[in-house]
Amino acid sequence: MPRKLQVWIGICFCIVLALTLYLSQENLREDWNDFMEGIDIHIDNFMYTLSPKRSKSLSMMEKEQNLKLYVGQPFIDFRKSDWDKFWGILYGVYPVDYSENERLPARARQLNLPEMEEKLKEWYPKPFGYFQQQHWQQFWEIALGKKAQ
Repeated sequence: MPRKLQVWIGICFCIVLALTLYLSQENLREDWNDFMEGIDIHIDNFMYTLSPKRSKSLSMMEKEQNLKLYVGQPFIDFRKSDWDKFWGILYGVYPVDYSENERLPARARQLNLPEMEEKLKEWYPKPFGYFQQQHWQQFWEIALGKKAQ
């Protein structure tokens, strides 16, 4: 191929590339911003899982015994896997805050009290489906060691 033709092909390619980049600069800027925000969200989620607001104590035996004694079913028949699932509701970190931008990951956090109550009602309808506000306050004092707000 003659040298002059190679130069013209190279120049045309550069012009097409420059035009394409110029026309898509807004999309590229949005992609970059989404990429950077996604990285920030992943870092925040990772840091939150390392130090959540509520953390499990080393031994949950006393709380488990109190729940069996004062609440009864379903705790009386719980196995280790059931306790892990239950404590996961109270102390786990979940991706719950979704952005309007579908390209971004959800922000992870622990469930708040109303969200935990709904999840407990869903997974354990007896007894949590029948709980009134005073029952929830007593339950949170036993399970989390604090008064419900």
